[in-house]
Amino acid sequence: MSAIDASGVITARVAPPIDASSPLATVGGAATVTASTGTYLVARTAQSAFTAVTAVCTHEGCAVSGFANSLYVCPCHGSEFSTSGAVVQGPASSPLRQFPATFAGNVVTISV
Repeated sequence: MSAIDASGVITARVAPPIDASSPLATVGGAATVTASTGTYLVARTAQSAFTAVTAVCTHEGCAVSGFANSLYVCPCHGSEFSTSGAVVQGPASSPLRQFPATFAGNVVTISV
């Protein structure tokens, strides 16, 4: 579900709520989330903290789909990104765009 708040910020609500079977149920887990506003890579970095970044590689626009050893991996040319979107290994030279993510009631909300 997406909504626009009074300040014009679009929020994308990740649903269904995170339950025990979700890859986001434990710290260190990550998932690809598709909302009406786009596709995002979401990682649980602490008990109540999540990061959300775009799933579009900054090198040539491929969909980043892999996650290994706490890194997002682009299948096209091997760029690697941290869960905050920082480039760990090129050929990408720019970070993935990061979005604020909040967690309440077992639901992650991404502000786009």
